[in-house]
Amino acid sequence: MTNKSIIPILVALAVLAVLVVCFPPGNFSWHRFFLDPAPLGRKAGFLLKVYALPAGLSFMAVLLFQVQMRLSLAGAPTAVIFPLAVLGATSMLGAFRTMVAGVGGVPGYALGMASAYTVMSRFYGLKPSGRTLFGQPMLRILWRGDPEVAREIKMSMMRRHLQPPSSAPKAEPAPVS
Repeated sequence: MTNKSIIPILVALAVLAVLVVCFPPGNFSWHRFFLDPAPLGRKAGFLLKVYALPAGLSFMAVLLFQVQMRLSLAGAPTAVIFPLAVLGATSMLGAFRTMVAGVGGVPGYALGMASAYTVMSRFYGLKPSGRTLFGQPMLRILWRGDPEVAREIKMSMMRRHLQPPSSAPKAEPAPVS
């Protein structure tokens, strides 16, 4: 990674940090949160509920919507597409529900969305791995940065360019009389 590519990431993380500092979750300040005599485990659980839950739900929503879109474009049956769409919508509504109490959950939601879109931008596809688990074939994730995947993509593109156009009957010009 170059320094130029790190700068936008650092700016985005700085904005998230400012949001977390300026808008603490709940009706208290960070000073009161750290002075509270509650056990550390309870405080950590509260922070996970406020930040990690919306992050996880928004991550799953984006992941499911992207997979659903890619599978539907590949011609997958409705029995596969519909459950993914329902689970994606449910995850999105759950993420919205966690933010109803206030601005506190917004940084977690934004982090989940950004990380999911970043992961899905590197995702190329799925391929059978050749192994089975409980009698079901396991899948291998193909990432865009993988040299083997790049070679496979290049080969498939070359095959597409080398294939002759479809053998549709050409219209013959009408004889002039």
